[in-house]
Amino acid sequence: MLVALALPAMPIGCTADEKPPAPTPPPARAPEPRATLKQVHGDVKLKRATGDEWLPAQEGLPLFENDKVRTASGASARVLFPNGSLVNMGEEALIGIAETRPRPGQERTDLTVLKGQVDAALETPATQSLSVSTPAATVQAGREIVFR
Repeated sequence: MLVALALPAMPIGCTADEKPPAPTPPPARAPEPRATLKQVHGDVKLKRATGDEWLPAQEGLPLFENDKVRTASGASARVLFPNGSLVNMGEEALIGIAETRPRPGQERTDLTVLKGQVDAALETPATQSLSVSTPAATVQAGREIVFR
């Protein structure tokens, strides 16, 4: 005796009117910090790329692409990049953490100086690059540099 069964071609647990649930997209990756604020002295403010307000800056705050840091009269701050590059901000300065485009074999730091003076140093100039843009020019260096 031969018995034939006819089964509907539907996923288990769904009725004829339902569709299987769509796969969930992977969670969004959190942005990686591009630098850390160090040695904050005086009136130093931070403006996040995602915000409109200037907030009081504190030592140890992570800085992300397109964040801005501003120092008032008599204030100063240091910005430390993961590769060891260090930027010292003088008073009445305004910088932006620029988007970094990696290059093979070279650690790169990109910074925009919008106002004031910054001193920058690379920990290992042979394998690092620092690109500093201003409203009028872009300078790339592999040794200690001073912008005024």
